[in-house]
Amino acid sequence: MDDTRQSDRVPLNCDVEFKRHGDARYKVDLLDFSPHGCCISPPIRVEEGESISLRIPDMEAIHGRIAWVRDWKAGIQFDHSFHEAVFELVVRRLEGPSATS
Repeated sequence: MDDTRQSDRVPLNCDVEFKRHGDARYKVDLLDFSPHGCCISPPIRVEEGESISLRIPDMEAIHGRIAWVRDWKAGIQFDHSFHEAVFELVVRRLEGPSATS
């Protein structure tokens, strides 16, 4: 795992939908989130470099790739970063009362 990040990550604990190309969808724990990427705890083994998508309720899919894997945690780098205002809106939605399981 590379500790050099483009921006700080917001710690979270909520469920989002995770999908690898050609695979089923899985519910995963979203552990932290930034405009450039996030950390998830997937229920399946993933490998660095895999293309994935995440779906936050009421949003379009977020595409990215697995940047690192350590045990049952994986870092994702988004294909396209969020604009700061959009990022803040998404974080508020994820931190809301319905975001936690």
